[in-house]
Amino acid sequence: MLRPHALAAGLMLANGLIAPAHADMTSGSIAVGDKTLAYLEAGTGPAVVIIHGVGGHKEDWQGVATALAADHQVFAIDMLGFGGSSKTGDDLSMPVQADAVKALLDEKGIDRADLVGNSVGGWVATTFAATYPDRIDQLVIIDAAGFKAMFEGTPPVNFDPNDAAEMQKLIDITINSDVAKTPGLAEKAFEAYVASGEKAIAGTWGKSLFASPRLEELFPKVAAPTLVLWGADDKLFPSALAEVFAGQIAGATAQLIPNAGHFPQIDNPDATIAAITAFLN
Repeated sequence: MLRPHALAAGLMLANGLIAPAHADMTSGSIAVGDKTLAYLEAGTGPAVVIIHGVGGHKEDWQGVATALAADHQVFAIDMLGFGGSSKTGDDLSMPVQADAVKALLDEKGIDRADLVGNSVGGWVATTFAATYPDRIDQLVIIDAAGFKAMFEGTPPVNFDPNDAAEMQKLIDITINSDVAKTPGLAEKAFEAYVASGEKAIAGTWGKSLFASPRLEELFPKVAAPTLVLWGADDKLFPSALAEVFAGQIAGATAQLIPNAGHFPQIDNPDATIAAITAFLN
């Protein structure tokens, strides 16, 4: 049974791919009930919220965010349970995550926004679009997690790695570029995963995934123009799912990112930025 929680947390930080916030990006946080949601912000114009996948963080998306910030107000968030956001509570489900996105828009006085989400972030974005159709303009989901078959069968790797060797296997199935071969990356990533506190809440995160509505239940409720992006060489979820998912959302289109796996923003950032920018503009 596939449980893609705690996916390589700290990976980008360990490899030095997460830099301090760019000079033209500001960091902030808001209260969401008894929790805190952390975010980076840049630019002015129509709002865009970027939601990372498990194992990711808001800083992973600075390249995409700064590109979009040329003519958008961009927010890259840490999902609840990750990065600078709170790692407390018994419910980190997709509806709770979607409500946190709504809270951010409410705090900023934003009526409607575009959403971009990768992996579980795509699940969050889809949940938001289905739950709050009057608050979203356009939706981009990238190698989205959360479909029914994901919870069947034996997982290909341990998504809650217990040592560097298991972390390396996780890296190898999610990242196709040379980043995955960086010497010492798995060791640093595992250390960061534990130190971040994200491993400690892996059980809560897993339960929250199982308690969340599946994509197949959400897609018919999505009315926003939607782009389904997928790494053409995704080893975790087959790229054929892009067309399948697009066929379940009214008017949606599918596009593959060449030379990319489950995290196209890492493997082929230029093509990923170009596809998102072209769709949102």
